[in-house]
Amino acid sequence: MLADFRMMAVLYAVSFSANWQYAYSSTYLNTPVLQFKDYLNSSFSSSLTEDSYVQLWDLVQNIWFIGFFIGIWLSPLLNDRLGRKIGLIISNFANFVAAIVQFLGVWLYIPVLLIVGRFIASVMTAVAFQGVILYLQECPPTSKRGAAGYASEVVFAAMCIVGMMLGTDELLGNNLPWLLAVNIVPCAISILIVIFVPETPKFLLIKKLDRQSAEASIRFHHGKDADVDAVVEELLREADEDSHAAHSFKDFLVIAKEPYLRKIVILSCATLQITVSFWGAIYNSTQFMMDLKCSMFIATWCSTIMAAVYFIGTVIGALLIDRVGRRTLLLPCSLASIVCWTAFAISFYLQKTGDGWKYIGVAALMGFAFAYGLGIGAIAWFISSELSPQRYRSLIQSVCYCVNTIMVVVMTFALLPLYTSSVGSATFLILYCALPIVCLIYLAWQLPETKGRPIHEILTQLKNSSGSLETINSEHSEESSEIEKF
Repeated sequence: MLADFRMMAVLYAVSFSANWQYAYSSTYLNTPVLQFKDYLNSSFSSSLTEDSYVQLWDLVQNIWFIGFFIGIWLSPLLNDRLGRKIGLIISNFANFVAAIVQFLGVWLYIPVLLIVGRFIASVMTAVAFQGVILYLQECPPTSKRGAAGYASEVVFAAMCIVGMMLGTDELLGNNLPWLLAVNIVPCAISILIVIFVPETPKFLLIKKLDRQSAEASIRFHHGKDADVDAVVEELLREADEDSHAAHSFKDFLVIAKEPYLRKIVILSCATLQITVSFWGAIYNSTQFMMDLKCSMFIATWCSTIMAAVYFIGTVIGALLIDRVGRRTLLLPCSLASIVCWTAFAISFYLQKTGDGWKYIGVAALMGFAFAYGLGIGAIAWFISSELSPQRYRSLIQSVCYCVNTIMVVVMTFALLPLYTSSVGSATFLILYCALPIVCLIYLAWQLPETKGRPIHEILTQLKNSSGSLETINSEHSEESSEIEKF
């Protein structure tokens, strides 16, 4: 029990090192939105027009997703070649530098430094985020990987609360330099955290061929009483499967041509599409609630409470996921998110008839945050790995993450221009309801339950429903025989 607690404490600490910058940079712009508007106007010799401000603010916010997209492709160069630990150290050091650049941008009234700092942070955060996912998968025992996999999401949600809260007027919202300075210290701590933890056992054993260091890493993470030989044997079996992993352009063509692989990509992308609206809420909830005629005080603290509700939903989801299954959480929560965004859009029209209707909009955002944390956010990020065959798993994940990032970039850049135009609150119906409804219908129709099922059984179901000609069973038999021979 003590060893398990110690291991989870280490994994949560490593998760913090990768998620602090991710969560804080996603939320510190939200609650002090008026102060950032004053900052941008004061940074130029003349005040910005409303259109110019919207365009500049759009760039400040959404440069993050452009950098994140680049970081996805940089990740293999650092995390796979140099190791998870070295990748995290490099990323966290770059995030430390980026935090200083962002602080200087606000302190010196140079918005370009703020934008450059956010861009650097987003690139390296993508590397760190993928590195920590690998770390969480490769360090704990197999029986603990489910709980460990939620560590990143829980930490991210908790740090969102911190970012939202510090941005309120009562704390640091009226002092933007201090708000950005706060970011520097945790980034420095993040470097120290990773320095004092070992590389993952799997990377040491398979990539470095260093069994002695791998065994030391196993004892560090699993405890001194761990059955090291059994863990090493399991890692070698996983490595035998990983040795057949697809990486070439020819493998891209196989995924595009083979019906069941194509279906896995579509299912995974459909699930991730439902997550896109989260970024609209986490970046702009305060502005949206102020537009609903909520006071600045109510808007900022409701945004903070929204982050807390999201955190609570994430914790409950972590407790339920291995009991009730993926579909049981994902589908109802996805429907709830669409209903909440619909209610939020309608509340803008109803508020014009009576001020009390604005609280329907506030409640809708709270409901969305809870539904997202409970059954959308974490599941969307790991469902592709549970659907995919070992050979194509990494490649399919990369394709899906890239598609999702592109959709996030397109929709977040479109959000404010549409919202501030004559389209108004109908923007939420267009961006956050229309396509998710299509995705939800497809998922309800085609998404298999993965809880407690072996991968070959899931693949057989997908193959039969997609009309694939290839025999999954023969593939699985070949892999099994190879493992047995080893």
